[in-house]
Amino acid sequence: MSNKHKINETFLNTFIEVDKTCSAKFGVSGGGVNEYINRLRNARFAQGRDEVLPRLVRYTNLRNRLAHEAGALRQIDEITKADVKWLVAFEKILEKKKDPLSLYLRKARRYARRRRAMKALACVGIIVLIAAAVVGTVLCFVL
Repeated sequence: MSNKHKINETFLNTFIEVDKTCSAKFGVSGGGVNEYINRLRNARFAQGRDEVLPRLVRYTNLRNRLAHEAGALRQIDEITKADVKWLVAFEKILEKKKDPLSLYLRKARRYARRRRAMKALACVGIIVLIAAAVVGTVLCFVL
């Protein structure tokens, strides 16, 4: 088995593991990396998006070639050890929920909670003002 064949096989196996991790994260039975890509495309302001998105798209295309083209494991020479290392590292940050999409969604949920709290405070403030106005009006009539 050639070195290139080993790297390609390791890449494919690692990609499959990343795909399983993404599938579990999003509750889909397959295509987890594609789901991640689609959601990341919609998260335009996710920090790290511009580095992760092109890599995942490229790696998905390479994975498809490895899986569907005859003899691709022996023929494709574009995959490097650095690509495999990046996928391994990406899987680790996925598991720790430190990936761009997880961080973006966490920040978005925090922002939505703050907005709801501010709206609730505004409603309470309006109710207090109305109550004060009503009490003031009643006191004027009583006195």
